[in-house]
Amino acid sequence: MSNIEFISLSKLNLDKSNPRLPSKFRSGDIDKKAIVNWMLEDASIIELMLAIGNAGFFIGESLLVIEESDGRFTVVEGNRRLTSTILLKEPDLAEIHRKKVDQVIKETTERPEEIPCIVFPSREKINKYLGYRHVTGVKSWGILQKARYLSELKNDYQDLEFSKMCRELAKSIGSRSDHVRKLLVAYEIYEQIEDEAFYKIKDLDETSIFFNYYADSLSRENIRDFIGVDIKSENPLDNVNGNHLEELTRWFFEKNDQNKARLKGDSKHLGMLDKVLGNTEAKDYFQSGTGSILEAYQLVSVSSESFDHEIEMALSGLKRAQNIIHNVERHTNPDTIKTKLKEIFTLAKNMKAIVESSEEDSWDD
Repeated sequence: MSNIEFISLSKLNLDKSNPRLPSKFRSGDIDKKAIVNWMLEDASIIELMLAIGNAGFFIGESLLVIEESDGRFTVVEGNRRLTSTILLKEPDLAEIHRKKVDQVIKETTERPEEIPCIVFPSREKINKYLGYRHVTGVKSWGILQKARYLSELKNDYQDLEFSKMCRELAKSIGSRSDHVRKLLVAYEIYEQIEDEAFYKIKDLDETSIFFNYYADSLSRENIRDFIGVDIKSENPLDNVNGNHLEELTRWFFEKNDQNKARLKGDSKHLGMLDKVLGNTEAKDYFQSGTGSILEAYQLVSVSSESFDHEIEMALSGLKRAQNIIHNVERHTNPDTIKTKLKEIFTLAKNMKAIVESSEEDSWDD
């Protein structure tokens, strides 16, 4: 690693391989203006502009860069700081937050031209530092960015079996190998979903998907089995079930008429789903789309309390109906109403008989 060098702002490139950037940016021919405006969506860019515009570029926050064949430098670490400095110099690049950018320009005077940088011989030489800093360290990325970075970093270990690769990656960033394994597998799952154009689910893309839903799902045995992931294998996705992966994704993100998805990816709902997928009857019921995850879960997790809850709900509904029946001037379908009331009566008699058969004392009519 070299000492700090001061490099002209005009010779510094934003990193198109920055794990923060959406895949559509990182894989395409994107220009500086597009990257700057995407970075500007982060509110902290305005704060950085103010800080740098008032005090200059602090040498202790030197950029980590690699030199390219054309004599320019790509900033591997410090793209937010570089974006802020570029906007101080070229505020017209901003297509969003124009008023805020203009206000910063009015309030500040510093416009750094020579930026403190540490030049590395290759991107790989920076990887271990970035791994600790952003995956386990004090400037942690979001979980999708962590997984994307690890996926890129694993290219340095392609000759190793997957288990050993995870251990080496974990050591290099100061993490646990099982956590690294889960992130890498979840990212491969994410790439399959992305490759399928997010199954054309309305409004679902890289910015709206919750990557942690998939990472957390991998901790649940029955969910793993459902999508065909063998988490302990050297090739965890060899038998992945594409149809079931699509189905899981639709449960998570496809909205109904009430703008609600069938399933949340929190611990409670994933726990229920894991139980449901481990039971054929409950799984078939939920897959049919006729009931909620709670209703499916109750098929495999029936208790006295859950039964009592259902009875209370049914009784409350009947009481509400009784309270308003006298306000109905004319029943549109009286025969249908009578049929349903008869069904309610029959169901109540049957349940009463079942309860009586399990108790010593019966209750009166």
